[in-house]
Amino acid sequence: MLFPQPAELFEAFVIIMSDIVDNEYKDGHKDEYKDNSVKIKKMVFTALFAALIAVGAYLRIPLPFGVPITLQTFFVLLAAVTLGKNWGTVCIIVYLLVGFIGFPVFAGGNSGLGILFGPTGGYLYSFIIVALVIGYLSEKTEKTPMALFLIALFGSLLILGSGTIHLAFFAKIPLHIAFMTGFVPFIMGDFVKSIAIALIAATVYKKVNFKSVS
Repeated sequence: MLFPQPAELFEAFVIIMSDIVDNEYKDGHKDEYKDNSVKIKKMVFTALFAALIAVGAYLRIPLPFGVPITLQTFFVLLAAVTLGKNWGTVCIIVYLLVGFIGFPVFAGGNSGLGILFGPTGGYLYSFIIVALVIGYLSEKTEKTPMALFLIALFGSLLILGSGTIHLAFFAKIPLHIAFMTGFVPFIMGDFVKSIAIALIAATVYKKVNFKSVS
């Protein structure tokens, strides 16, 4: 028996939510229909991605080579690429605030503001940087799988770079050791994630109208 893959389930969810929003706001609101529906869609997907990032912190996919893929950064990048600069940043801020106030939504079930000042804090605050930069690039770039792949890969490198520099400073270890520990092992997994992000985001752009609301 064949089971649907995660990407197929996500695509189905995108189509269903888009239809629900369209049907809800089309009748009786024709003048404001377009802007309202797009805004509601982005609000829905902002909440969805914030939840997925939290869940992704607990999920790992083993690979035949090296370090397993964690889905936290996968959903961070997918949110930025899909939602754009403004709503992507809102999504990340919501996720971080939930973790800061005590909910165990960070990697390893951690929470609290103190995480920012630990060895892995750089990966967390880099999420906001990535949402701004990658979200902006996705808004200005043609939505082809190749372009989205390059954007997602660049975002992955930003996360790894920020996390590595932070790791070296707070763990008080040489930068080259931090690089070998916090950067190199994740490159192949992030390459694979960037491919998946590009394919999913390209599908979302085809199924959902995210224009008119920034």
